[in-house]
Amino acid sequence: MRRIVLLLVTIVFAASSISQNADTVTNSRLSLRTEFVSFFKDNEFSAEKMSGYTLPGFYFRPRVVWNVDRRVRLETGVHWLHYWGATSYPRLISFSPFPEMGEKPRSGHVLPWMQACVDVLPQLTLVFGSLENNEGHHLPLPLYDPELIYAADPDAGVQMLLKFKHFDADIWVDWKDFIFRNSKTQERFIFGTSLNINALRKRSVTLDFPMHLLAQHTGGEMLAEYIAPISVFNFAGGVQLKYSLSNVSNLKTGCSLVGFTHSGDVALPFDKGWGVYSYIGAFFWGASFDIAYWHGDDFIPLLGSPHFSQISLNTEGLVFDPMDMLVLRADYRLGAFRHTMLSFEGMSYIYLPYSGDRPGFPKVERGAAASFSFGLLLKVNPKISLGDIHNKLKGYK
Repeated sequence: MRRIVLLLVTIVFAASSISQNADTVTNSRLSLRTEFVSFFKDNEFSAEKMSGYTLPGFYFRPRVVWNVDRRVRLETGVHWLHYWGATSYPRLISFSPFPEMGEKPRSGHVLPWMQACVDVLPQLTLVFGSLENNEGHHLPLPLYDPELIYAADPDAGVQMLLKFKHFDADIWVDWKDFIFRNSKTQERFIFGTSLNINALRKRSVTLDFPMHLLAQHTGGEMLAEYIAPISVFNFAGGVQLKYSLSNVSNLKTGCSLVGFTHSGDVALPFDKGWGVYSYIGAFFWGASFDIAYWHGDDFIPLLGSPHFSQISLNTEGLVFDPMDMLVLRADYRLGAFRHTMLSFEGMSYIYLPYSGDRPGFPKVERGAAASFSFGLLLKVNPKISLGDIHNKLKGYK
């Protein structure tokens, strides 16, 4: 707690010091932005893939933003994640079966937020340090669990954002574990690419072809002793058709083919797999509804929900046969307040009759099963111009 107070005080004094020199810095260049998200997420999972859990907590991200000029922006602050009733925190809330992704207790969970953005060209932006998440980097649901947006460490590394008339891309490297010379552990990072080709944009209809790649590499060349590197890959490609009824309502449908593979000595029951994710959805006045059909065969997600995995996380050695699942998702966002949004979300995973194998045990045969989750989120994002505050205080003198 003492570190948290010191970091927040440092930010306030730094902002105050800069604002006192507002004669040399244009008022509109300096601002204080605060991102506060309070969440309560209850996951009632009754199937054999994973156990349920609850996430009650918040994250708080105050930061000073300095627009150095029209093309360069600097941000400095902290990212504070807290769960009510917890004394230690997982390194990443993902329940991934891959190396170095398990729980690592630590006494605090306050991270520095440092971001530098450079608009190299009107179509190209480079981001250094803390990265822009962009609602999960626009990854499809089987590749990215939306829960990670507010319940995991922010991505940090380097990022390239491209935006053209009919093409946009988000390319990033998220560094998870850094090593020094002669370290006995391995470095680990995630490389991601999220592309979208807009083939048609005519009046109310848009046709897009999204493509995605995720790669987690575990290795390093400065180890005290040689450890074989490991790389795990997820990829996806598909099509989406959207029809806009008005500025506040639309319909969409799409399908994605996703895949999994790896290189190196990974203790997994299969080397590659795939899945098909088809969906239809609607958005009306802040409310969105989606229904999807999933068929998976030997697929394992890197950052996606374990419900899309063919490996059980709460029954050791249990591997599922190809299985089918329905995914229902609903979300309502009430944005009637200034700088504030209240969001209600719900999701259900409905397993169709499935089977699996576990060494030394009889064949697992199960009927249909359903898991569900619901959540309530409060998001507050005020922005204050420090130059305006300085001018007001100056007027009182």
